[in-house]
Amino acid sequence: MSASRMLGSAMRCMPLAQYAMQPGAGYRPLRALGTTRTVHDTSADDINKNRAPAIRRFWRNVSVGEKDGGLVVLLDARPVKTPGGTPMRISARQPALAWLVAGEWESQKEFLGAHSLPLTSLVSRAIDGLSDANVRADVITKLLKYFHTDSVCLHDNHPRVLAELQQRHYAPIAAWARSAYGIDIKTTTDMFVLRQTPEAADRLRAVVEGFSDLKLAALERAVMTAKSFLIGLALVEQRVSVEDAACAALVEATAQTQLWGELENAHDLDNAAMRQILGASACAALNA
Repeated sequence: MSASRMLGSAMRCMPLAQYAMQPGAGYRPLRALGTTRTVHDTSADDINKNRAPAIRRFWRNVSVGEKDGGLVVLLDARPVKTPGGTPMRISARQPALAWLVAGEWESQKEFLGAHSLPLTSLVSRAIDGLSDANVRADVITKLLKYFHTDSVCLHDNHPRVLAELQQRHYAPIAAWARSAYGIDIKTTTDMFVLRQTPEAADRLRAVVEGFSDLKLAALERAVMTAKSFLIGLALVEQRVSVEDAACAALVEATAQTQLWGELENAHDLDNAAMRQILGASACAALNA
């Protein structure tokens, strides 16, 4: 089966690190595009000098193979490597993920797309970064900071449209977390006084510490995107769909749109990007 067919359209344009492939050596991060100077101080020549070079597609065939009890994505029989140079091995429990990653590479056209390897990025993050115990501990601590000021726990009384959206999308997630983990989750109308109990935070820390490196990478991406620990957790634990997670993460933006109208094109792009990123996280977390 063609790998590109298995890659959902929502996975193709997620903003991620850029990669440059080198034959026989995997790929490496490219420099960030653009410049720190303002537009009126920047000439076209300056921009071009700072722009990462386009990487031409050099492989013809993409496939999935078995190696060392796991799965690898092959470009003309050469395994894809992480930015750190480690062959990218995917668990044998996740054949769908392996084909989705393969689909990312097969879908490349003449040049490698700068933002078109979302799942490759997540797998690389798990292998190169989260396999280190110190990095894992640091990431978990940072993610739990979102729990103490979680948007899911903020409930406004007005405007009415915002209060209704919060009740519709936030309340079920908070109720699930209370029931699933046996913890007290406090809600408030004042974000400046919101603080969850140490017992609740410790319980959630223990849960996340049990995640595999890949599932933690998916949680990290989801939390950073949704700006909510509980939304990200519910997503990777398969308690909410990608659509429900996106709707919860976009509650305030949705309320503003209903009150003041939509900024042409901008909101559509934001909404699509949100779903693409959360979709990648959900796929990576399956059977991880």
